[in-house]
Amino acid sequence: MMYKKRFKVLLMLTMVAGLWACTKKWDDHTAITDEAINNNVYEAIAKNSNLKTFTSYLVKTGFDKVISTSKVYTVWAPTDAALTSLDASIINDDVKLKAFVANHIALLSYPNVTTAKRIQLLNSKYVAFGANKFDSANIVTANQYAANGLYHTIDKFIAPVDNCWEFIQKTTLANLNKTAFLNLNYIAFDSTKATQIGVNPNTGAPVWDSTNGKVTRNRFLDLAENIADESKEYTVFLLNDAAFTTEHDKLKPWFATTTTDSTNNLAAYHLVKDLAIPGLYTASQLPDTLVSKFGVKVPINKSAIVASIRTSNGIVHIMSGMNFTLANKFPPIIIQGERPNGFAADRSTFIFYRVRTNPTTGATFNDIIMQNYGFANYWVNYRVNNMPSMRYNAFWVAVNDVQSTPLWQQRLSIDSSNNATTFPYVTVAFNNYNEISLGQFRINNYRNLNLFVVGPATSSTTGGANSISLDYIKLVPAF
Repeated sequence: MMYKKRFKVLLMLTMVAGLWACTKKWDDHTAITDEAINNNVYEAIAKNSNLKTFTSYLVKTGFDKVISTSKVYTVWAPTDAALTSLDASIINDDVKLKAFVANHIALLSYPNVTTAKRIQLLNSKYVAFGANKFDSANIVTANQYAANGLYHTIDKFIAPVDNCWEFIQKTTLANLNKTAFLNLNYIAFDSTKATQIGVNPNTGAPVWDSTNGKVTRNRFLDLAENIADESKEYTVFLLNDAAFTTEHDKLKPWFATTTTDSTNNLAAYHLVKDLAIPGLYTASQLPDTLVSKFGVKVPINKSAIVASIRTSNGIVHIMSGMNFTLANKFPPIIIQGERPNGFAADRSTFIFYRVRTNPTTGATFNDIIMQNYGFANYWVNYRVNNMPSMRYNAFWVAVNDVQSTPLWQQRLSIDSSNNATTFPYVTVAFNNYNEISLGQFRINNYRNLNLFVVGPATSSTTGGANSISLDYIKLVPAF
């Protein structure tokens, strides 16, 4: 009996000790959790003895109040040791210091993960974070949670840098190339920035104050690549003055106009429009050739790279040479038959837009065909804008898969449907899906061009003698 009583007592003492240990562990866990919950991100950073300098910058710039709100934030806080080398010009300039601090804070929660991704910071810049790195800084202590987010400590500060477009506007390494970009600036109206002062009584349209709402835009950013966009990454090539002059002079003969200035500006745009490529390619990652948005092959000679500058949205390579070939700069121009700009008269009931399959290649294509429309010398108009001043070899594909007899004739005419001397009539063979050479013509000045596909000179309404067919017209520059 005595043995059983002792056993029961020991068992009860063991259970009590176990419960006490569990309770203590839970209390410790709760204490840690409560501490994190009770501190916002700013308070958590302020309690870290290694972050006193960064804490003072948060207070000085007002970001202490920002990251104390109910929104969720992530902060990458440089240690005191990391900030000893921060330039006094940043510390003593309120605007620069605010931009600097904002370059270490992001909205939302970003714990450290194994795969890096680009994070938008409060100054609208993007920085790569992940795999224990914040840009080029190492993560010293990760995932320090607080009530409204978390912070990481890093071993170096990351100052904000210019994006590709900001760099171009400031650089002195490629002045002629820079000027060519900036000459593409223009003034536009932005209603979101304007003040409405009334309503047009006739149209109901708003009337804006003409003194505001005007913004500076740039045609390169509009039409080529928007290298001011912080959310994407780009590789930009800038030619130093000697290289720019060489390539610019190579292009000027093909942009003949009535004034020297317009010729120079057109040639400059045609040069710079291919100097930006989506994606970030360091010097070691560059292939021999890249392709621009306009389908132009951009030749890369790595030995011509004078300098490479990382930006907040990519990289800029300063080049001492970039030997564009004329054939790459001026690729063939394709005009699709199913996209006309006008007709000699309304014959819409006789027009068919088709989807066909090339029996030789198996590829599908779209074309236009008209038959029995009863109009002599009927024409379909195609307008091509911004044609360089040069000779062109003309080709077309005109598919007749509807009749082996009679075979109709049609011709290509330049500038006017009555310009019968441009090209002669061509018989449209049955089931011929190949390109047909039409001949060569020349444009003496850079301008817009009107092309006309002209049908037979008869006005038949039966038998298919009055027909027009077109898959595409191809104009190949002949230098």
